[in-house]
Amino acid sequence: MRLLESTLYKADLLRAVENSDLTKLDGKKIFVTGGLGLIGSAIVDVLVTYNKIDKVYVGARSEKEFQFRFDGCHKVEYVHYDALKKIDLNIKPDYIISGAGLASPELYTEKPVETILSNFDGVHALLNYSKNNGTQRLLYISSSEVYGNKKTVESFMEGDYGEVDIDNIRSSYTVAKRASEMLCKSYASEFGVDCVIARPGHIYGPSAKKADKRISSDFAFKAATGEKLVMKSSGLQKRSYCYSVDCAIQILTALLKGEKGQAYNIGHDEITTIRQMAKIYAEAGNVKLIIADPTENELKAFNPMNNSSLNNNRIKQLGYRDSFTVEEGLKHTVYILKELMG
Repeated sequence: MRLLESTLYKADLLRAVENSDLTKLDGKKIFVTGGLGLIGSAIVDVLVTYNKIDKVYVGARSEKEFQFRFDGCHKVEYVHYDALKKIDLNIKPDYIISGAGLASPELYTEKPVETILSNFDGVHALLNYSKNNGTQRLLYISSSEVYGNKKTVESFMEGDYGEVDIDNIRSSYTVAKRASEMLCKSYASEFGVDCVIARPGHIYGPSAKKADKRISSDFAFKAATGEKLVMKSSGLQKRSYCYSVDCAIQILTALLKGEKGQAYNIGHDEITTIRQMAKIYAEAGNVKLIIADPTENELKAFNPMNNSSLNNNRIKQLGYRDSFTVEEGLKHTVYILKELMG
């Protein structure tokens, strides 16, 4: 079964779309790079559900994966795209969402060069394309990791920045996101390119791939298949866990209503610890949750931030409202994955 054939997932998409104002997308063409990833594919799912667009182009490296994911969606078209290679686009989208790049923590240390270049070179090419082709707006999907490390208890607001350890190779991801954001702002300032930035926190959902080793994705698949969950930390780190469907709506809200050159936190009102997230997954999958010591390689890939929760007031000022509680989103993720693999 494909994800868009899931009864529960389709209901979740419809619920979120009906709770949102996407009318500025009517009759528009949207190009989504990284369109088969956790966030990018959820954005495409929302656009398909909304169904008033003209076309959504999915930029990805694998046409086979595209066909499995979106075959039969008549307004969705595959565009071969690799963020590490020169682009040659024969399309004229109204909007571009730049979401391609390595996004699994173990790759930040295993492939730091590709981590940096897939972000920076990828968005650079798209900014040039936008400048030369009069694209209405480009949205760059950054990350909450741009905020760096901090020790205060307050959630990050846009403009709050902590330290980044540039001697730690894992920081390749954080540095790449910071540099790419500055490039977007530079194109807006120097060339007048209309762009906006989204900073997702910790996103989860059934649109994740099984190979995704982020804990919120890894635990979801394990819970859905009846495998015990092994947590390699205290689990007290604070996060703004956000269901991929709500995340997609927030990103589209920023695209359509955000201020030029501005960055918007993408997260959830509820602040959740890793342990709370794991307990909800374990309950949904009826599996055990145990705690164990991490390996040396696992420690290298850990997110260094104990509190990376986000203040999302700025996106709410644009009219966005959550459609799901954290518990609903986490449980629905497990239930939908069970349905898909059932």
